[in-house]
Amino acid sequence: METREKQAGTESYRERAERRRRVRGTGERRGDGWQRTEADELLLRLATRYSTLTLHQAAAACWGGRIEAARLRVRLMAEAGLLFRSAQVRWAGPVVWTTERGAQVAGTGLSAPHPPGERLLHRLALADVGLRQEANGHIVLTEREVRSAEAVGGTAAELLAELDVPGVPTGARRGDLLAIRAGVRAVHWPDLVLALPGRGYGAVEVELTPKPRATLRSILRAYRAAGRRVLYLGTEPVVRQIQGRQGPEGWIDGVGQEAGLLPPGAAAPPADGLLQVRPLRLADPALAGQVTRHASRYRRAT
Repeated sequence: METREKQAGTESYRERAERRRRVRGTGERRGDGWQRTEADELLLRLATRYSTLTLHQAAAACWGGRIEAARLRVRLMAEAGLLFRSAQVRWAGPVVWTTERGAQVAGTGLSAPHPPGERLLHRLALADVGLRQEANGHIVLTEREVRSAEAVGGTAAELLAELDVPGVPTGARRGDLLAIRAGVRAVHWPDLVLALPGRGYGAVEVELTPKPRATLRSILRAYRAAGRRVLYLGTEPVVRQIQGRQGPEGWIDGVGQEAGLLPPGAAAPPADGLLQVRPLRLADPALAGQVTRHASRYRRAT
Protein backbone atom coordinates (compact mmCIF):
# COMPACT_ATOMS: atom_id res chain seq x y z
CA MET A 1 0.00 0.00 0.00
CA GLU A 2 2.78 2.40 0.94
CA THR A 3 4.55 1.69 -2.34
CA ARG A 4 1.41 2.43 -4.34
CA GLU A 5 0.96 5.78 -2.55
CA LYS A 6 4.50 6.79 -3.43
CA GLN A 7 3.97 5.79 -7.03
CA ALA A 8 0.81 7.92 -7.06
CA GLY A 9 2.90 11.00 -6.28
CA THR A 10 2.58 11.26 -2.50
CA GLU A 11 6.32 11.43 -1.78
CA SER A 12 7.30 13.58 1.15
CA TYR A 13 9.43 16.68 0.58
CA ARG A 14 12.52 14.92 1.93
CA GLU A 15 12.02 12.00 -0.44
CA ARG A 16 11.57 14.30 -3.45
CA ALA A 17 14.63 16.33 -2.46
CA GLU A 18 16.71 13.20 -2.07
CA ARG A 19 15.56 11.98 -5.48
CA ARG A 20 16.58 15.31 -7.06
CA ARG A 21 19.99 15.06 -5.44
CA ARG A 22 20.37 11.47 -6.59
CA VAL A 23 19.10 11.95 -10.16
CA ARG A 24 20.75 15.37 -10.66
CA GLY A 25 18.31 16.15 -13.45
CA THR A 26 18.43 19.58 -15.04
CA GLY A 27 14.64 19.92 -15.11
CA GLU A 28 14.34 19.35 -18.86
CA ARG A 29 12.70 15.93 -18.98
CA ARG A 30 10.38 13.68 -17.05
CA GLY A 31 12.04 11.86 -14.20
CA ASP A 32 14.21 14.81 -13.19
CA GLY A 33 11.90 15.50 -10.26
CA TRP A 34 11.26 19.11 -11.27
CA GLN A 35 10.71 21.27 -14.36
CA ARG A 36 12.96 24.20 -15.21
CA THR A 37 11.17 27.49 -15.94
CA GLU A 38 12.21 30.61 -17.86
CA ALA A 39 12.82 32.37 -14.54
CA ASP A 40 15.12 29.54 -13.46
CA GLU A 41 17.09 29.84 -16.69
CA LEU A 42 17.35 33.60 -16.27
CA LEU A 43 18.79 33.15 -12.79
CA LEU A 44 21.38 30.68 -14.09
CA ARG A 45 22.46 33.20 -16.75
CA LEU A 46 22.63 36.10 -14.30
CA ALA A 47 24.45 34.11 -11.62
CA THR A 48 27.02 33.03 -14.23
CA ARG A 49 27.50 36.51 -15.70
CA TYR A 50 27.63 38.42 -12.41
CA SER A 51 29.40 35.63 -10.44
CA THR A 52 27.27 35.89 -7.27
CA LEU A 53 23.79 37.13 -6.37
CA THR A 54 21.95 37.58 -3.10
CA LEU A 55 18.57 35.92 -2.72
CA HIS A 56 17.06 39.43 -2.70
CA GLN A 57 18.70 40.25 -6.05
CA ALA A 58 17.61 36.92 -7.54
CA ALA A 59 14.02 37.47 -6.41
CA ALA A 60 13.92 41.02 -7.81
CA ALA A 61 15.41 40.06 -11.19
CA CYS A 62 13.59 36.78 -11.78
CA TRP A 63 10.47 36.51 -9.61
CA GLY A 64 9.12 40.04 -9.27
CA GLY A 65 10.57 40.46 -5.79
CA ARG A 66 8.91 37.33 -4.35
CA ILE A 67 11.54 36.07 -1.90
CA GLU A 68 9.82 32.78 -1.08
CA ALA A 69 9.44 31.91 -4.75
CA ALA A 70 13.16 32.59 -5.25
CA ARG A 71 14.04 30.56 -2.17
CA LEU A 72 12.08 27.54 -3.45
CA ARG A 73 13.52 27.62 -6.96
CA VAL A 74 17.08 28.13 -5.67
CA ARG A 75 16.62 25.10 -3.43
CA LEU A 76 15.46 22.99 -6.40
CA MET A 77 18.41 24.05 -8.56
CA ALA A 78 20.89 23.49 -5.72
CA GLU A 79 19.53 19.96 -5.20
CA ALA A 80 19.84 19.38 -8.96
CA GLY A 81 23.50 20.42 -8.89
CA LEU A 82 23.09 23.64 -10.90
CA LEU A 83 23.65 26.18 -8.14
CA PHE A 84 25.79 26.58 -5.07
CA ARG A 85 24.16 28.44 -2.19
CA SER A 86 25.66 29.71 1.04
CA ALA A 87 24.46 31.66 4.06
CA GLN A 88 27.80 31.91 5.83
CA VAL A 89 28.02 35.71 5.59
CA ARG A 90 25.38 37.07 7.95
CA TRP A 91 24.88 40.53 6.43
CA ALA A 92 24.47 39.12 2.90
CA GLY A 93 21.95 36.42 3.74
CA PRO A 94 21.76 33.53 1.25
CA VAL A 95 23.94 34.01 -1.83
CA VAL A 96 24.09 31.85 -4.97
CA TRP A 97 26.48 31.16 -7.83
CA THR A 98 26.48 28.53 -10.56
CA THR A 99 28.24 25.19 -10.58
CA GLU A 100 30.13 24.20 -13.71
CA ARG A 101 27.07 22.21 -14.75
CA GLY A 102 24.82 25.17 -14.06
CA ALA A 103 27.06 27.45 -16.12
CA GLN A 104 26.85 25.03 -19.05
CA VAL A 105 23.06 24.95 -18.81
CA ALA A 106 23.03 28.78 -18.66
CA GLY A 107 24.50 28.85 -22.18
CA THR A 108 26.43 32.10 -21.79
CA GLY A 109 29.71 30.64 -23.00
CA LEU A 110 31.28 31.42 -19.61
CA SER A 111 32.68 28.89 -17.17
CA ALA A 112 31.47 28.68 -13.59
CA PRO A 113 32.61 31.61 -11.44
CA HIS A 114 34.99 31.18 -8.54
CA PRO A 115 33.31 30.92 -5.13
CA PRO A 116 32.84 34.33 -3.49
CA GLY A 117 35.66 35.29 -1.17
CA GLU A 118 36.86 38.48 0.44
CA ARG A 119 35.63 40.54 -2.54
CA LEU A 120 32.03 39.41 -1.97
CA LEU A 121 30.86 42.93 -1.10
CA HIS A 122 32.21 44.42 -4.33
CA ARG A 123 30.93 41.49 -6.39
CA LEU A 124 27.39 41.91 -5.04
CA ALA A 125 27.48 45.71 -5.44
CA LEU A 126 28.41 45.26 -9.12
CA ALA A 127 25.54 42.84 -9.58
CA ASP A 128 23.14 45.30 -7.96
CA VAL A 129 24.18 48.10 -10.31
CA GLY A 130 24.18 45.91 -13.41
CA LEU A 131 20.81 44.32 -12.69
CA ARG A 132 19.22 47.73 -12.21
CA GLN A 133 20.65 48.94 -15.52
CA GLU A 134 19.29 45.85 -17.26
CA ALA A 135 15.89 46.32 -15.61
CA ASN A 136 15.89 49.83 -17.14
CA GLY A 137 16.40 48.35 -20.61
CA HIS A 138 20.15 48.92 -20.96
CA ILE A 139 22.58 46.40 -22.44
CA VAL A 140 25.20 45.47 -19.86
CA LEU A 141 28.43 43.53 -20.33
CA THR A 142 29.93 42.24 -17.10
CA GLU A 143 33.65 42.06 -16.47
CA ARG A 144 33.50 38.30 -17.08
CA GLU A 145 31.92 38.91 -20.49
CA VAL A 146 34.42 41.67 -21.29
CA ARG A 147 37.38 39.43 -20.47
CA SER A 148 35.91 36.57 -22.49
CA ALA A 149 35.34 38.79 -25.54
CA GLU A 150 38.81 40.35 -25.34
CA ALA A 151 40.48 36.94 -25.02
CA VAL A 152 40.01 36.17 -28.74
CA GLY A 153 41.10 38.67 -31.36
CA GLY A 154 38.23 40.40 -33.12
CA THR A 155 35.53 39.04 -30.80
CA ALA A 156 35.04 42.32 -28.93
CA ALA A 157 34.56 44.24 -32.19
CA GLU A 158 32.11 41.63 -33.48
CA LEU A 159 30.16 41.80 -30.22
CA LEU A 160 29.85 45.59 -30.37
CA ALA A 161 28.84 45.44 -34.03
CA GLU A 162 26.10 42.91 -33.17
CA LEU A 163 24.86 45.34 -30.52
CA ASP A 164 24.61 48.10 -33.17
CA VAL A 165 27.35 50.21 -31.60
CA PRO A 166 28.69 52.59 -34.28
CA GLY A 167 32.26 53.52 -35.05
CA VAL A 168 33.91 50.32 -33.80
CA PRO A 169 37.50 50.18 -35.09
CA THR A 170 38.67 46.99 -36.79
CA GLY A 171 41.94 45.28 -35.93
CA ALA A 172 42.08 46.68 -32.41
CA ARG A 173 44.54 45.07 -30.01
CA ARG A 174 43.47 43.29 -26.85
CA GLY A 175 42.53 45.95 -24.36
CA ASP A 176 41.75 48.66 -26.91
CA LEU A 177 37.98 48.23 -27.10
CA LEU A 178 36.10 47.04 -24.04
CA ALA A 179 39.10 47.37 -21.74
CA ILE A 180 41.64 50.20 -21.75
CA ARG A 181 45.42 50.33 -21.73
CA ALA A 182 46.80 51.81 -18.52
CA GLY A 183 50.46 51.67 -19.49
CA VAL A 184 52.73 49.92 -21.94
CA ARG A 185 51.63 46.44 -20.86
CA ALA A 186 48.92 46.96 -18.26
CA VAL A 187 45.25 46.53 -19.16
CA HIS A 188 42.48 47.92 -16.97
CA TRP A 189 39.23 45.93 -17.01
CA PRO A 190 36.12 48.01 -16.28
CA ASP A 191 33.61 46.65 -13.81
CA LEU A 192 30.79 46.92 -16.36
CA VAL A 193 30.36 48.15 -19.92
CA LEU A 194 27.13 49.77 -21.09
CA ALA A 195 26.43 49.35 -24.80
CA LEU A 196 24.22 52.06 -26.28
CA PRO A 197 22.84 50.92 -29.66
CA GLY A 198 23.24 53.63 -32.28
CA ARG A 199 25.26 55.81 -29.89
CA GLY A 200 28.33 54.11 -28.50
CA TYR A 201 29.46 52.49 -25.31
CA GLY A 202 31.05 53.43 -22.01
CA ALA A 203 32.47 51.96 -18.84
CA VAL A 204 30.94 51.83 -15.37
CA GLU A 205 33.21 51.62 -12.33
CA VAL A 206 31.77 50.72 -8.93
CA GLU A 207 34.14 51.85 -6.18
CA LEU A 208 33.58 51.11 -2.50
CA THR A 209 37.05 51.99 -1.21
CA PRO A 210 39.36 54.87 -2.18
CA LYS A 211 42.24 53.59 -4.31
CA PRO A 212 45.85 54.76 -3.85
CA ARG A 213 45.92 58.20 -5.44
CA ALA A 214 48.57 57.31 -8.02
CA THR A 215 46.67 54.20 -9.10
CA LEU A 216 43.39 56.06 -9.56
CA ARG A 217 45.15 58.89 -11.42
CA SER A 218 46.71 56.37 -13.81
CA ILE A 219 43.33 54.76 -14.55
CA LEU A 220 41.60 58.09 -15.12
CA ARG A 221 44.36 59.28 -17.43
CA ALA A 222 44.01 56.01 -19.37
CA TYR A 223 40.30 56.71 -19.88
CA ARG A 224 41.17 60.21 -21.03
CA ALA A 225 43.82 58.97 -23.47
CA ALA A 226 41.40 56.38 -24.87
CA GLY A 227 38.64 58.97 -25.24
CA ARG A 228 36.34 56.57 -23.40
CA ARG A 229 33.33 57.67 -21.37
CA VAL A 230 33.27 56.36 -17.82
CA LEU A 231 30.73 56.62 -15.02
CA TYR A 232 32.08 56.25 -11.49
CA LEU A 233 29.55 55.14 -8.89
CA GLY A 234 31.20 55.46 -5.50
CA THR A 235 30.73 55.70 -1.79
CA GLU A 236 31.08 59.13 -0.20
CA PRO A 237 34.86 58.82 0.39
CA VAL A 238 35.40 57.76 -3.24
CA VAL A 239 33.29 60.61 -4.62
CA ARG A 240 35.33 63.10 -2.56
CA GLN A 241 38.59 61.54 -3.70
CA ILE A 242 37.64 61.92 -7.38
CA GLN A 243 35.72 65.21 -7.34
CA GLY A 244 37.52 66.97 -4.53
CA ARG A 245 35.99 68.68 -1.50
CA GLN A 246 35.37 72.00 0.11
CA GLY A 247 38.18 72.98 2.47
CA PRO A 248 38.45 75.81 5.01
CA GLU A 249 40.10 78.07 2.43
CA GLY A 250 38.28 76.97 -0.71
CA TRP A 251 37.90 74.00 -2.99
CA ILE A 252 40.48 71.19 -2.74
CA ASP A 253 40.81 69.45 -6.09
CA GLY A 254 40.54 65.67 -6.38
CA VAL A 255 42.11 63.09 -8.64
CA GLY A 256 39.64 63.90 -11.42
CA GLN A 257 41.12 67.38 -11.69
CA GLU A 258 44.67 66.01 -11.52
CA ALA A 259 43.89 63.66 -14.42
CA GLY A 260 42.47 66.51 -16.51
CA LEU A 261 38.93 65.12 -16.60
CA LEU A 262 37.33 67.68 -14.27
CA PRO A 263 37.68 71.46 -14.27
CA PRO A 264 39.82 72.86 -11.43
CA GLY A 265 37.97 74.22 -8.44
CA ALA A 266 34.67 72.50 -9.14
CA ALA A 267 32.90 69.30 -8.11
CA ALA A 268 30.45 68.89 -10.96
CA PRO A 269 31.90 67.47 -14.19
CA PRO A 270 30.77 68.97 -17.51
CA ALA A 271 27.65 67.28 -18.87
CA ASP A 272 29.43 66.33 -22.10
CA GLY A 273 32.68 65.26 -20.45
CA LEU A 274 34.22 61.80 -20.48
CA LEU A 275 33.95 61.43 -16.69
CA GLN A 276 30.75 61.38 -14.64
CA VAL A 277 30.74 60.76 -10.89
CA ARG A 278 27.67 59.86 -8.85
CA PRO A 279 26.94 58.46 -5.39
CA LEU A 280 26.43 54.71 -5.32
CA ARG A 281 22.80 53.70 -4.68
CA LEU A 282 21.91 50.05 -4.10
CA ALA A 283 18.53 48.30 -4.20
CA ASP A 284 19.29 45.39 -1.86
CA PRO A 285 18.79 46.90 1.64
CA ALA A 286 21.17 44.50 3.42
CA LEU A 287 23.86 45.17 0.83
CA ALA A 288 23.34 48.92 1.02
CA GLY A 289 23.69 48.82 4.81
CA GLN A 290 26.94 46.89 4.63
CA VAL A 291 28.38 49.26 2.01
CA THR A 292 27.53 52.22 4.28
CA ARG A 293 29.31 50.55 7.21
CA HIS A 294 32.28 49.76 4.97
CA ALA A 295 32.55 53.35 3.72
CA SER A 296 32.42 54.81 7.22
CA ARG A 297 35.95 53.49 7.82
CA TYR A 298 37.35 55.78 5.11
CA ARG A 299 35.46 59.03 5.61
CA ARG A 300 38.21 60.79 7.52
CA ALA A 301 40.95 59.49 5.24
CA THR A 302 39.80 61.58 2.27
